[in-house]
Amino acid sequence: MTVSGQPTRSVIGYGGSNLLSYAEYGCRNGYPVLVQHGMIASIRDYHLFDHLIEEGVHLISVARPGYGESSPYAMSNMAEWGDIVSVLVDKLHLPHFDVLGISSGAPYSYAIGYRLPDKVRTIFILSGTPALYDDGIVAFWPYPIERNAAIGELQMLAKDLFFSGLSEEDLLRNDIRDSMMNNCFGIAQDLRLRCVDWGFCLADVRQHVYMQHSRADSQVPFITAEMTSKMLPDCRFEIREHGEHFSSEILDDFIETAMIPLLQIVGQPGAHAPHGVEARQVTTSAH
Repeated sequence: MTVSGQPTRSVIGYGGSNLLSYAEYGCRNGYPVLVQHGMIASIRDYHLFDHLIEEGVHLISVARPGYGESSPYAMSNMAEWGDIVSVLVDKLHLPHFDVLGISSGAPYSYAIGYRLPDKVRTIFILSGTPALYDDGIVAFWPYPIERNAAIGELQMLAKDLFFSGLSEEDLLRNDIRDSMMNNCFGIAQDLRLRCVDWGFCLADVRQHVYMQHSRADSQVPFITAEMTSKMLPDCRFEIREHGEHFSSEILDDFIETAMIPLLQIVGQPGAHAPHGVEARQVTTSAH
């Protein structure tokens, strides 16, 4: 098995002069998994996926518009992300792949599944942002919803909310630096797009979705994740009794217990994920 530790970072063009930044790591001949990062994240933090790399997966992490070296392109809705990623999928000649969405990466993962139904096999969601286009879910959302806010306003909000008072050491972190690029455009756009019409409904996402969420999640209320899971036609909803919204340990556990066993099945030619909506309760140690 050929494994490369350091990622290979590249950019491709789309829609005229826009650039999309992505990183590849792991075994280039392995089964592909596209990573959709969270709100504060960097595609350079490959150490988070060491266990997938060790399994020989071809991991591809994509920076959304405004993050890192990706152009601050103003998307019209979530569905457009599927169109953008399809350019990368064509370039890499990926016949089939899985998607891993972490936190704010969840809606973008669904958009890829919606746009590329014949290529995406399984969508893995860890602590995902819920379907905030749905008023029923918004009723349980504890934060203000600003559907008419301008990007400039949301950029200022992001800077004040996430980056004020950081130490010099924190400012050197990959996830902080890449998220602050283009005056926090990526975060601002995420705050806008997640709560307006996505351009598709979750009922139109036909792939098997493996979703895990903690009852103790203080950032994304458990009930909003549970309601979102019921909007998907084919979802396995796994309940984590302990643990916060996200940590490297929680991600490791999700990769080991949820992703790797299913990848060993789905990654085989002609294999498919199981169908049917299912809820399962798991016990993990608190982090």
